[in-house]
Amino acid sequence: MPDNRRQFLKKAGLAGLATASVPLTALSACAKKTQLIDDRNIVGHGDFRYKVDKNWGNLDPRTQPVQHCHEMVMDSRGRLVCSTVSDKFDVIVYSKDGKMLDSFKLGLTEPHGFTKAGQGEDQTFWLTDSADGRVVNIDLDGRLIRELSVPADQIPKGSVFKPTETTVASNGDIYVADGYGTNKIFHFDVKGQLKNVFGGKDHFGCCHGIVVDDRRGRPELLITNRSAAEFQRWSMNGKHLSTRKLPGLEICRPVISGFYTYFAVIVTKSWWNYDGMVAVLDKDFNVVSLPGGSAPTDQSNFKDVVYDNQTFLNPHDVCPDEDGNLFVPQWYSGRTYPVRLKRV
Repeated sequence: MPDNRRQFLKKAGLAGLATASVPLTALSACAKKTQLIDDRNIVGHGDFRYKVDKNWGNLDPRTQPVQHCHEMVMDSRGRLVCSTVSDKFDVIVYSKDGKMLDSFKLGLTEPHGFTKAGQGEDQTFWLTDSADGRVVNIDLDGRLIRELSVPADQIPKGSVFKPTETTVASNGDIYVADGYGTNKIFHFDVKGQLKNVFGGKDHFGCCHGIVVDDRRGRPELLITNRSAAEFQRWSMNGKHLSTRKLPGLEICRPVISGFYTYFAVIVTKSWWNYDGMVAVLDKDFNVVSLPGGSAPTDQSNFKDVVYDNQTFLNPHDVCPDEDGNLFVPQWYSGRTYPVRLKRV
């Protein structure tokens, strides 16, 4: 299992890869290059194959720099909106052709989880700040609506609230995953009052992502346990239902599009190699494609999957559009902007 995120950051130093003087390709020189991507930059398997476009979201790093990106959604206006760490903005708003339309500066230190809620012009965004322990709600134009707070008595002594993700139920209830802190799930009602708390370190090593899944007749929660390379199904009132293990794949938040579930696999072998990928799962949670890696052959063990050593360095999220294209923000990947995978 690769070093955890904290160990990686210690090794990288405060500047990390962003200020390294060596080319990023040199970081993975120790890994053998594999022929898993063809001359047309096509990755993936079966019906889920994509052409890689690393230039799609590139901006001018002198005036629009990023340290790294975290998560992205497509909003009701058809824009691609991405949380990012930068001294210029906390959120970047892209058009589908990769042009910057807008940006928001919200005073966050580490904008992390980024979730949409509602429809049309009433749609809003929820962001978590995993450094300062904040959960904020903004409108489509980046104006602050409200902020949630967790009662101090819900944070165990010696722990800190470091939320990584939110999801919003159809009734407006908000679920907050404290993935870098207590590993609890905090359930708030539509008015922002705490209703329930469940999970914790007996269930999660890093409850990194959470989403409402209503594809099985009644809504339930999918919750990533990234450090254990698995995700879990929970009822909406906090009862554990089942666990799907994906040994070898450290997955970020679940992203649902139709019958399929997508994950960014942030790391498989080492944080320093281009060994990340995207996992596409069918309705039965079988992995049907691994863009950035070799084809899945064993649904119980993915430790032998071979990475292509050139497509992804620490991918952190997946955002599908209505045409089946995927947009992938990356964390600590050398100040890179989101990558587009155009479906073929």
